[in-house]
Formats: sequence, C-alpha cells, structure tokens
Amino acid sequence: MIQRIPAELRGLRDLFESCDPIPEQALAGAYAAVARRSQIEDPVVLKLVGDSAESLARVRSGQPEPRVLTFAMPGRVLEVDLVPTVDGLYRASGMVLNRAGQAPPVGEVALRHPAGECAGSLDEHGAFRVADVPRGPLSVVFRPVRSAPAVADWLVC
Repeated sequence: MIQRIPAELRGLRDLFESCDPIPEQALAGAYAAVARRSQIEDPVVLKLVGDSAESLARVRSGQPEPRVLTFAMPGRVLEVDLVPTVDGLYRASGMVLNRAGQAPPVGEVALRHPAGECAGSLDEHGAFRVADVPRGPLSVVFRPVRSAPAVADWLVC
C-alpha cells in the first residue's frame, strides 16, 4: 500500500529544500553508508550500553577528555576510547573481551564514517588501536575471524 504525502507536508518539504538544501556530500555519505550496511549479511547487533558523553560527572582538567563507548554483543563486550588528537580527528583504542575462560578474540574493529572506514586488527590480548578517525557520524563494526560481523548503529562523535 502506497501512502500519499499530504499537500501541506510536500509544500513544507519543498520550502526546506529551496531555503536550506542538504549538502551533496552529506547525501552521498548517507547513501554510501546504507549501501555498505546492506552488503553485510546477517550482522550481529552491537548494542551501545555505555557512553561517557551521557555521564553527569566531568573532570576538569586542561586536557581533552576521551569519550568511552561500551558495546555489548552475544558473549562479548567491546570498549572504545576516542581521544581527540588534532582538530577533527580522534585516536581510537580499545579492547574486545570474551566470556571468562575463552581465548582472546581474533579479528578487527572498523570505525565506519561517511568517507569510508578506518580499521585496526586485534592483538593477542584482544586490544586494537586506530589512528586518524574523523569526527562526525560513526559506526563501529567488529569483524571476528570465522564469524558474522557485529554492527553498531550510527552515532555522532
């Protein structure tokens, strides 16, 4: 069933498009992100369970504070620290933890952004590091070896 958009809403859309058009780069990035996400077969959900940006407690230091993101997936936890380096860039580091008693995970963590992605391989302890992650929309993907990837929804950093 196709729903028709009321004339009032079409008029309002036309007004916004003429006065404040969406930048072509933003549209291209959004379409590219949707295309990349649709290429992943049966992704596991990487659910955001903690974000330091939502914390009420702030430390006043002269240094930029890292943003800590904690994600959960079946049997694992992924934590990412985003540390501002230069204007508009972050250094990401973190760790993927398995259930107690299991071997450290093997694979990579990718940070997707509108211009592409930055990835870092997990070391023998499950830790990773990624340099020069651009500020803005970001999605985290954990790609374990011999398993389906775990994909997080987009957020803004």
